Amino acid sequence: MNAYQLLEALGEIDDRHLADVKPVSFVRREGRLKRGWLLLAAVIAALALCGFAAYRLAVSDLWLQNPSQNPIETVQSALQNQLEKEYALELTVEQIEIDQEETARAVKRYRGSELAQSLGWTDQYLAEHFVAVRAEYLAVYDHTKTFLDDGRVCQYFYLTRDPKSGQWTIWDNRTTAQSPPPED
Repeated sequence: MNAYQLLEALGEIDDRHLADVKPVSFVRREGRLKRGWLLLAAVIAALALCGFAAYRLAVSDLWLQNPSQNPIETVQSALQNQLEKEYALELTVEQIEIDQEETARAVKRYRGSELAQSLGWTDQYLAEHFVAVRAEYLAVYDHTKTFLDDGRVCQYFYLTRDPKSGQWTIWDNRTTAQSPPPED
C-alpha cells in the first residue's frame, strides 16, 4: 500500500468512528502526561533542595558552638567542637583574640545596610552587640572525608550578642589565610 492509497482509505473512514475514539484516549494520555511532568518537576525540586542542603553543609560547614557571655569562649568552643566532626583529625588553637579594627570595619560595612535592616540590627545594636574575633589554628583533616585543606588557618568569626541573655553566638566567619603545616 502506497501513501496515496493510505490517504484515500483514511478519507473513507466515517468521522463518527473517530469522534467516539479520539477524545477518550486523548484525555487519558494528556492526564498521564501532566502527572508525569508534575512528578518530574517534584523530583527535580527535591534534588535541588537536597543538593543545596549538601552544599550548605559541605561548603559553609556550620559551626557547633556553645554560646557564652564571653565571645572568645564561644569561638574556643566552636573550634574544639570541630574535633567532633568525622573529618577532623587534629586542631590546635594558637591564638584567639577580639580584633577591634576588624570589628570597626565590619560594623561600618553593615551599618545602614539592607542586611542589617532585615536582621533588625540598628546602629546602636551593632555598636554594642557585634564583635569580630580573630582565631589562628592548625588543622589536619582526613581527605577521604572532606575537601578542606590542612594547614595554618587565620579566621575571623563575627559574633552577635543577644541583648536579653548576654550570650554571644557566631553569626558568620571568614578565612583570611591558610598555609601548609610546618615540616617535622
